[in-house]
Amino acid sequence: MRARPGQTGKEATPDEGGFLLRRVVRFYEVAVRRALRWRWLTLGACGLVLGLGLLIYQHLESEFLPAMDEGGFVIDYIAPWGTSLAETDRQLLQAEEILRATPEVESYSRRTGARLALSIAEPNTGDFLVKLRNDRPRSTEEVISELRAKINAAVPGCEWEFPGVLGDLIGDLTWSPKPIEVKLFSTDIEFLKQKAPELEEQLKQIKGVVDTFDGLVMTGPSLSLRVRHLEAHRVGLSADDIATAVNTALLGQTASSVLEGDRVVNIRVRVDPARLDRVATLRDLPLRTPTGALVKLSQVADVVETPGQLELRREDLRQDVAVTARLEGRDLGSAMKEIQARLGADPTLPPGTIEFGGLFQQQQESFRNLLLVLLMAIFLVFTTLLIEFRSFAEPVAIVFGSVLALFGTVLALWITGTSPRTAS
Repeated sequence: MRARPGQTGKEATPDEGGFLLRRVVRFYEVAVRRALRWRWLTLGACGLVLGLGLLIYQHLESEFLPAMDEGGFVIDYIAPWGTSLAETDRQLLQAEEILRATPEVESYSRRTGARLALSIAEPNTGDFLVKLRNDRPRSTEEVISELRAKINAAVPGCEWEFPGVLGDLIGDLTWSPKPIEVKLFSTDIEFLKQKAPELEEQLKQIKGVVDTFDGLVMTGPSLSLRVRHLEAHRVGLSADDIATAVNTALLGQTASSVLEGDRVVNIRVRVDPARLDRVATLRDLPLRTPTGALVKLSQVADVVETPGQLELRREDLRQDVAVTARLEGRDLGSAMKEIQARLGADPTLPPGTIEFGGLFQQQQESFRNLLLVLLMAIFLVFTTLLIEFRSFAEPVAIVFGSVLALFGTVLALWITGTSPRTAS
């Protein structure tokens, strides 16, 4: 049969499409008609959905990095300041025994006096890189939790941290290696020494906070030589002569060299270390005068033992100490809210004394940037629709509908227990 003028060869009928599609179209038609009929009720329902979405969003967990099982992790350690490389190694052998006894651990590597990062390390610092088996029955977080308890109990003299591989890398790149970082600002060094451990104790009392560190990094003790110039000149010695003699005794001086294969090896002459293992023996170090006579070091100089000093760091020309911590079994957002509330109620902290950094600061900056981008996108879309429709009703309806559609996203995050993140 021929088609009539103005008609196509095949007309669209309501029966076209699948059964499910026809049901959806019919339901949508009925819903829209009733919504337009009861417009004020529809607007109220939209406002209720918007308010409910905001309420649910406020109760969502928030993180900076997505939770992932990397199949490995890093163990950072800091022995007490001034600890020698040999003593640090002795303590770490106990940690290695615990790692070898853990069935999920496939392999590990250890650095003492060095780090995975490209920063300078001291003899009392270093890290482990641990790789877990693929067929392990427990997750990485469960293994870390067990190792944290065992290693802290076996080697309590060291500060231990258990970051993930990606988290440790990002922390080193951003110089904010910890999720929680409380910066304590003051020009009074004694106040920093006293208050930083108190802040660490407050962080320990918060649920889920682990691997706390008070941020007080001390240099090792040092020996200072104060030349008594009158006595030194009386025997014909200058300050440079005394310094050269002591430097040669302790560190040695290159006297010659030998060729071993294709390498030149320097020969250093120094005093037997066993004879200078105490400050008292250093004071008795013999010095030869220009006349050939021998005098003791204590006759021309005072050997003063200086305790370790606090390593000072500054941010925006302000002196501070960073108290840090990590989290276990808790999201970053809720933990930081509790920390801010607790420290905000501390009357011993003057206003402007503390600031919050670390990954939390990175998260807040990312959230603000994303919010700014979202608002700019809404404004640009609304402007485009306004030019196209040349009225306010249609653009407002379209943009408002798009914003309401976010309720489904928020509801899905809440139902599945997924945290909104900035680095996923």
